[in-house]
Formats: sequence, C-alpha cells, structure tokens
Amino acid sequence: MNMSELPAMSTHVQELISLVHSSRSAAYDLSRVILKDYSLTNKVLQVVNSAYYSLSQSVSSISKAVTILGFDAVRDLATAIAIFEDFIKSGVEKEGISKLMTRSFLSALQCRDLAAEKKLNVPPEEAFICGLLHNLGRIITFIYLPEIYKRIETLVATGAPEDAATREILEDLTFADLGREIAKFWNLSDKVISAMDTHPIRPKNSYDTEGYLQNLADFSNRFVDQVCNGEDTSALINRYGEILAINQEQALAMLAKCVEASQDISDSVRYGLSKLKIQSKLEKAVRTGPEAPVPAEKAGLAGGRTGLQQITEMDELPSSDKSINEFIKEMTETLMGPFQLNEFYANLLEAIYRGVGFDRVILCVMSIQATKIALVGRFGLGDIDAADIVNFEQPLSNVDQAIPRAMKHCKDFAIEADAAAGAFPEKLHYLVKGRTVYLFPIVVNNKAIALLYMDRKSGRSRLSKNRVKALRLFRDFAAMAIKKSSKKG
Repeated sequence: MNMSELPAMSTHVQELISLVHSSRSAAYDLSRVILKDYSLTNKVLQVVNSAYYSLSQSVSSISKAVTILGFDAVRDLATAIAIFEDFIKSGVEKEGISKLMTRSFLSALQCRDLAAEKKLNVPPEEAFICGLLHNLGRIITFIYLPEIYKRIETLVATGAPEDAATREILEDLTFADLGREIAKFWNLSDKVISAMDTHPIRPKNSYDTEGYLQNLADFSNRFVDQVCNGEDTSALINRYGEILAINQEQALAMLAKCVEASQDISDSVRYGLSKLKIQSKLEKAVRTGPEAPVPAEKAGLAGGRTGLQQITEMDELPSSDKSINEFIKEMTETLMGPFQLNEFYANLLEAIYRGVGFDRVILCVMSIQATKIALVGRFGLGDIDAADIVNFEQPLSNVDQAIPRAMKHCKDFAIEADAAAGAFPEKLHYLVKGRTVYLFPIVVNNKAIALLYMDRKSGRSRLSKNRVKALRLFRDFAAMAIKKSSKKG
C-alpha cells in the first residue's frame, strides 16, 4: 500500500483528536472546531436533542451543548461522528463499513464506561478514542483493499487465526501493524498507536496508563466482536476479568447500555446496529452465557450505582405477609407526615429485611472522634445480636477497603463471599465470612453520611431488577427522612 494514496484524515477529525490530548482545551476551542463543518454541527445538535439525553430544554448551539453535557461528552460524540462520516463517504459497500464502524463505536463507549466506572488510572476520553481506533487497520483494509480483505475473511472462515491469515495475505503484516503505520502517517498520538496492540501484557501497576489503555481497547473490541458473532466470551473474560475488574454479566449489561446510548448517534450508526442485530444477540448471550465469578477489584469490590449485576436473587427471608409495594406505600405515607427518625429507621430495616429479603441488615452512621472518623452500627435486624451491632465499626481512612471506598465515592458495592476477607477489616471477618455483602451509602447533598450494610448466605438465587430498584428506593427514602429531620431540627 502506498501511504500517500490514502486520503488524509479530515481536518475536523485531526483537530478533534488533538483536543482529546490537550490539557488546555476549552469549550470555545471545541465549539470552534465543530462549527467549521455545517453538517457535523447539525448532527451533533440532532443527537444532543434526541430522546436519549432527555433534556428539559432545546439545545440550539454547540457552546450550550458543552455547558449542559460537558466538554468530554460533546468532544467524544463529535469525534465519533466525524470519523464515522469520513469512512462512510469513502464509497465502499454501505452495510459492511457501517457494521465495522458501529462495532468500533460500541467498543469505544464500553472503553470509556469501563475506565470511568472501574476508576482505572485512565482518562475516559482517551479510552474512548483508543477503543474507537483500535481496529483502524482492519477498517482501512476493508475500505481500500476490499479484495484482500475478502481473502483474509475466507481464510479465517476455514479456521485460521486472524493474525496468521493477515500475515499470509498482507506479506507478514497484521491488521494491528497496518493500523499503527497509518496512525503514524496521520500523526495520531502515541497512546492511540500503542492501544492497537492485540496481545497486550498486564499493566505493570495501577499507574500504568498505557498498559490499561491497551487492555481496555483490546478487551472491548474483542468482546463486541464475539457478541456480534454469537461466540462464547468466557475465555476472553477469564483473560481480562481480573485486570479490568469485570465479569461476563457486568460486561453484557454494560454493552447493552452502550447499544442503547448509540441509537440516536447518527443514521449510519443506527443502520449499523440494525444490520448487526446486536440486541437479539445480547439477549441470547444473557440467557445462555456462563456466569463468571466476580473478580476482586483491589479490595474485592465490584459493581456501582449504575448496576449491581452480581447481586443474585434470594428466597423470601423470612417469609413476609407484606409485598414490597406495601412497604413502599407505608414508608411514603410516613414521610408525608410527622415522624420520629428512629422509628423510621426501624421501619426501613424491616422493609429491607422482610420485603426485599436479607439474612441481616445493619444501619451504620458516621462517628466523628478526636482520633478517627468511622462508621458504626446503630440499628440491626435479622440473624444478628446486639453485640454484633455495637461492635460493628469501620474506620474510613483506608480507602482500599470496601466501606470507606463506598462512602468516598458514593457507590453501591456487592462483595462476593470469597472476596469478603480482603474487603473488610479483620475485626469484621467473623461477620462477613460465608456471606455475600451489599453496601448502599445514604447520600445527602452529594455526601455519604450513613450506610446500609446487608448480607445473605452465599449461593442463593438471583436478585431481580425490581428488587434492586426497590432496595435503592428504600435507601433514597432514608436520605429523604434524614433531610426532613434536619430541617425540623
């Protein structure tokens, strides 16, 4: 391939990518670049005003979009649309390039979400671009060397590994090799070029940004490809699960979220999604996929406020003569009238213990002492005695442990029984042994001030989405009660 025969990446794409790697970028710079292209401006505003964002007001300017959605969100969106449209204009077969680019875009969204939700030492916006361009060599081959691409596909269909097939047809080059050379020709960043590695080693440590970018980009692109191809993803999860603190159930849920977020990006993406039929393939993967164990994220943590996929449904414990809806109705009526906070707490624990179904529930509150700040047990219900509640104490200084981390980041966590020992201080090991533990911080004015500790014996059935939703509603009731009581005081 004569590199000079490739069309230069459009000015808009080059400028948008350069903004990703510029710490001095401002809303004005981003607006200026987008506004240079009338078509790009219209597409960005169309997506911003789509049902996905559900904004309460119409957004008529790029600067307003940046103000409302944030610099990173608009920059990522504009970059993806610009790259997409550049390749679509290449004139190649529409369905094939749309499917390839849609896979790359879904991978980019998953990279960004993984970097953010798992709090990796990786800027989410860099993860997005690295995920988007990870398969640049494959895309370029499809567009500019279609016959060669078909020959490679034919070899892969016979069972040959993709790298071996590309080396045979591309004179000892892989798609990744080709992508790196083109990226250098286009003056893309070193991080983008490095993240095209298809066999990355483990990050050296938690500060190895480049290592995490390589693993994020390769995992997300491979995972999307395997789901789209209807392949088993368990080996991929085994390879990357511990590194990225994700299991198969979480990865599928995150990809489903990315598919939903992509629906209104552009006509080209929507077309690609329809041709990939990814929604039905996701549903099939969820139904048939093996349930992988939850990896330990440093202190054995997993999950977050956006989804506790590793929570599993329990039997009614103990059997209740009240439905969850009845508990919700009672607590709503309580909040509408005068109430005593301690009585409300007692009703809250009963609703969680009997309504949702747990073995034990403890309400912990902040204790500020001269030498330390800690969470201490205040009320409890279930398979627990008064001494366990009184002795429940967790200093908040060690953020590598579950409770301090949940409080610091205002995140919900689920900790599997086999990871509990590393997630809690030694004095609580007797309590959490053999239990799956759930931690739900109670947040008031964006600050966690209390926490719901809930556990159950490991091995019970899966917790339904409706029960997770009810659990979060009960937690929000607690925050409302605290705010209302503080106003009375």
